[in-house]
Amino acid sequence: MLQLLKKAPIGLILFLSLFSSMSYAQEPASACGHHDYPPWNWKKDQKIVGVCAEVVETLFGKLGVKVDLSYVGPWKRCLKNLEAGQVDINICSFINPKREQYSKFITTPMGYNENAIFVKKGNEFTFNKWSDLKKKHGVMMIGVSIGKEFDHFLEENINITRVGSNRQVFGLLGLDRADFAPYGRYSGRVMLRSIGLHNNFTDLATPVLDGKLYVSMSNKSKHLALLPLIELFMQQPTYNDWVNELLEKYTAIYADDYVRSLERVEE
Repeated sequence: MLQLLKKAPIGLILFLSLFSSMSYAQEPASACGHHDYPPWNWKKDQKIVGVCAEVVETLFGKLGVKVDLSYVGPWKRCLKNLEAGQVDINICSFINPKREQYSKFITTPMGYNENAIFVKKGNEFTFNKWSDLKKKHGVMMIGVSIGKEFDHFLEENINITRVGSNRQVFGLLGLDRADFAPYGRYSGRVMLRSIGLHNNFTDLATPVLDGKLYVSMSNKSKHLALLPLIELFMQQPTYNDWVNELLEKYTAIYADDYVRSLERVEE
């Protein structure tokens, strides 16, 4: 495991050691994330797993806090539970004004996921700026945000169909019932390769934006004071290398899980 505190100031190490020994830090925290956004996070065996899940579980664990990643429902329900204070932590998401109303975000990204425009092969079009999407029909999963500025652009200019799963997103693209899907470039490629559709779709070269993923906590969480300490871990020099290692790890796990699921169906 990556030694995140290896080069941390001695004062920080002592402070975190003292904090983790406090009884307050021993109370468990609940967490949720998107149910279908590999390799960052997805539902597996009634839990949320992936890069974001391991980052949150590991960093809170360094403070002596156990994180419960039991599946609470699809992404939309995760956000509603966070707003109601029924869940403490959103393990990773984009920032938008609505989420800022009921939760506190750290300012250091936990990861970077470049967002791209995915299309059916043969249906490629010129995309250099957002306005190139006007008069086209988009498809996205319910509750997914690509950042407040792009969200606003879509709301004001684009006809968007919202669906409940990745399969439905690319299903509509494949049936020519939508022209494009905004999606994390890395996550989209992984997902399409895992389900054997990478030869059917492609992502356009120009990014929509460089998506920054953040950890946030419900304003009603009793663990809210921990966020600045979690952010200190993310500011350590070796943090990004660790996240890159996790991306490789969970890309392989997701692809392997999908192959196994196909083998079970065939049996």
